[in-house]
Amino acid sequence: MFNSNKDIELDKGPGWVLRNGTIFIFVMLILVLLFASFFPFNEVVEGNVMITSENPPAHIKAKNAGKILAINYKAGDTVIKGAILGELENNGKRVDILNLKNQLKSSLDEIYSLEELSKTFSPHLHLGSDIQFYYNTFWNNYQQLILDESLQDFNIYDEQINAELFNQENSIQNKKEELITMERNLEVSQNNFSRYKQLFQKGVISQLDLEITEKELLIVQRQFHLLKQEINQLKLEKSGFQNKQKLTTHSSVRNKNKLEMDLELSRQNLLNSITEWEDKYLLKSPIEGRLSFFEVWGEYQNITEGENIFTVVPLIQQNLIGKCEVPLRNSGKLKAGQKVNLKLENYPYREWGMVRAKVGSISEVPKTGKNPVYIVYLDIDHLKTSYGKNLQFHQELKGTAEILLNEVTVMDRVFFQVRHLWSNQEF
Repeated sequence: MFNSNKDIELDKGPGWVLRNGTIFIFVMLILVLLFASFFPFNEVVEGNVMITSENPPAHIKAKNAGKILAINYKAGDTVIKGAILGELENNGKRVDILNLKNQLKSSLDEIYSLEELSKTFSPHLHLGSDIQFYYNTFWNNYQQLILDESLQDFNIYDEQINAELFNQENSIQNKKEELITMERNLEVSQNNFSRYKQLFQKGVISQLDLEITEKELLIVQRQFHLLKQEINQLKLEKSGFQNKQKLTTHSSVRNKNKLEMDLELSRQNLLNSITEWEDKYLLKSPIEGRLSFFEVWGEYQNITEGENIFTVVPLIQQNLIGKCEVPLRNSGKLKAGQKVNLKLENYPYREWGMVRAKVGSISEVPKTGKNPVYIVYLDIDHLKTSYGKNLQFHQELKGTAEILLNEVTVMDRVFFQVRHLWSNQEF
């Protein structure tokens, strides 16, 4: 009987354990709530980032497929802006084309003969199919202008017209002198007829004598009027020659202007075709810097269109900037000035630490595509990490960016969920 009661007491357990355990759990719950209420932490938005300078490296890509005919520099060489790094396969001769470009940029007014034209712009240049047509047009237009000026057709015709005008002027002057004489003859004839008329009235002379005198007067009058008509006709012909001279002059000027305009237009078209050829077949450096190769090993290597042939890295590093792609989720919380932790692939952050940055600006609209993202530009003052190490800059450092959003507590997060449930019920 005694043993049975003892077993029952052991099964119940001591009451202080339950009381103390309940108090301990309650205290721990209070501590957890206090921690959740007073100790905030940052929300983080992650995205891929690339760090470069404000003067990023220039990538020179092939505009068309083919072979590399020439590589003019070695990897690591310093090249200037505009340097020709290489040439792609084409059917033109680079020396001829570039020399022609330099000649076209100079004045074209110094060539006055076909011989000088052939010396300056040789008809035997190897320009290739992309340029040859425009060169032939330019050459023909230049030839037409030189021939128009050298043959002097206008000058010959102008001299003929001037001679005709001179003759007309002399003829008019002679006729005017004859007219003066004819006026005197007419006056004498009229006086003579008046005398004969008076004599006839007095009966001194016969009717026949009076008629002969009148006939002579009529002849002189007719000659006088004919002479005046001849003078007017000569003046009209002179005016016609003068108008013809003006028209010829204007026509010559218009023809010369047209030839000059055609020549200038063909020159511009030729220069444009050369520029297109350079852009298509010459690999030029757009900046000054050090040259790097990627997939190119030597001349006559086959390449594909769009393949990156050379990269020129600037000699002088300017301010660092970061370009980060952030997904749409939580992107509305992004603001300028927010802190950013950068974890670079070149320098593992567990060993080197993280680089600090700030949000500079955010794109107004997301970048479209399969996975839309916002572009966030980061301001980076230096490459000193959180471990105090200074990283060496390499163009286009890649890694991950952690953008620290506003600080929130656990209680805030719970409240957000509860408020969401309340909002759904009210709705």
